[in-house]
Amino acid sequence: MELIISFTDQSESFTYGVEFGRLLNKMQNKESPIENDKFPVRVENRENIIRACKAYNYTPIFSECFVIGWVNFIAIKNIDN
Repeated sequence: MELIISFTDQSESFTYGVEFGRLLNKMQNKESPIENDKFPVRVENRENIIRACKAYNYTPIFSECFVIGWVNFIAIKNIDN
């Protein structure tokens, strides 16, 4: 693998924010399903993801991941009535 982008801010909160921002952008664009490009998400982002799903009318689905600190995630857009 080759590193494409290196973050100058190495803090965990910055990297969590980048991950969440990518998912939020997909919700704002009304994509469905929403996922993290086939990768799990950090457990630290779970509550923010749940709140964003509620705000943008998605149903989040989380499942256990074999890697500690991560959870599998997908969200489906609810049908608007």
